[in-house]
Amino acid sequence: MKIRIKKQFRWFLGILGIILLLSASGSYYENQYCQKLSITIDDNGGNLFLDEKDIQSLLDSNSREFLLNTPYKFINTRHLEKRLRANPFVEDCIISKKLNGELAVWVRLVKPIVRIWNKQETFYLDNKGKKIPFSKKFTPHCLIFSTDEVNFDFENNENDKELLILLQKVTSDSFFRSQIAQIVRFRQGFKIYLQLSESEIDFGSIEDWETKLRKLEILCKYILPRKGWNAYEKISLKYHQQVVCEYAKR
Repeated sequence: MKIRIKKQFRWFLGILGIILLLSASGSYYENQYCQKLSITIDDNGGNLFLDEKDIQSLLDSNSREFLLNTPYKFINTRHLEKRLRANPFVEDCIISKKLNGELAVWVRLVKPIVRIWNKQETFYLDNKGKKIPFSKKFTPHCLIFSTDEVNFDFENNENDKELLILLQKVTSDSFFRSQIAQIVRFRQGFKIYLQLSESEIDFGSIEDWETKLRKLEILCKYILPRKGWNAYEKISLKYHQQVVCEYAKR
């Protein structure tokens, strides 16, 4: 009986000790000051839209408030994360307080897949169709898509949905990335311009785009290297099971 009481008493002392340690560490944690700001940037493949100074400026609310030497209990990490995510060049972020007084900030930047050109403005789209504004600080190398369209509806408009899938395909495929320089949308459909050719390629409508891309691949791999990249003035992929080529005028 005495042995059993001793064991229970030891358990009680152990639990009490843990509670006291947690209480002490919590008190120390809340009274800790932000002594250092550690910023890690994942540029998502070299997309240098923001640097450490930009991130620090966003965290300091453009010099209206400063994090260094501020007690942890006055630093709301969720609020700071929300502030960073509100920036159009930030895809995601995580902010954590460390016991040594270091505020660790991890930020992943956006990755554009295409640059949109129209008469009114130029901007980028990411892989999900999210709009990314033009940056004077950094210009990523990506596919150019020219159109008179200003607003896209990738959730509800079926043609826009298919367009986004097409753009995802040609920008994620290393072969098409190396071949296609620009896609232009007209009322009648799309035209494609290649990196190595001056030929105008009529892609037609968005309908059956996968078959047309396969024809484009055959054209770039086997026909144009053999006949000459500028042998044809116009090429059409829009006809069923055909690639129609019109020789360039000599």
